Amino acid sequence: MNKKIIYLAIVMLPILIMARMPEQLSFGAPVSSSGAPGEVTCANSGCHDDSPINKGNALLQAEIGNNITKYIPGKTYPITVRISESGIKRFGFQIVALKNNDNMNAGDMSIVDGLRTQVITNDIAVKDRKYVTYTYQGTEPFAPGVGEWTMNWTAPDKNVGPITLYIASVSANNDNTDKGDHVYTTSMTLSPDDA
Repeated sequence: MNKKIIYLAIVMLPILIMARMPEQLSFGAPVSSSGAPGEVTCANSGCHDDSPINKGNALLQAEIGNNITKYIPGKTYPITVRISESGIKRFGFQIVALKNNDNMNAGDMSIVDGLRTQVITNDIAVKDRKYVTYTYQGTEPFAPGVGEWTMNWTAPDKNVGPITLYIASVSANNDNTDKGDHVYTTSMTLSPDDA
């Protein structure tokens, strides 16, 4: 009888300890968290929801190619998303590219850094949308106070009119909760290159 109790205690103790630990691992933003039309952000989806959007001290920036404003059909462009805030040690982001005329997926996102980024697909609500978001390793700063991720975006094979890239990012206080963090959004619209 005593052996059964000791065995049960040995088996159950790690489970109880893990159940009491705060949720500290993040494996990417949930789909549809980019702030694009028909979507939410982490500031109003029930996770990092105790501060208004774009009200912290971080700076969110995105660069496509060499700061292009027009896309050439079928061409691949590097995209860099960067958020900076002094003293912050955890960051996250999500990006999606949508056609302005119907808010459907535009082009194709691909990974260049599989350690820090991943592609996810919305199989629930807006089933056509593909996103790039962070991995757990991607929450680590790229440099002190800087979250940065790079990916590639290939424009659609033909002119589909203006395309907007929607980006949301989190600057987290690294306290093992989702409270006290700040959410930021930005977007960039590209026109087709008629040249």
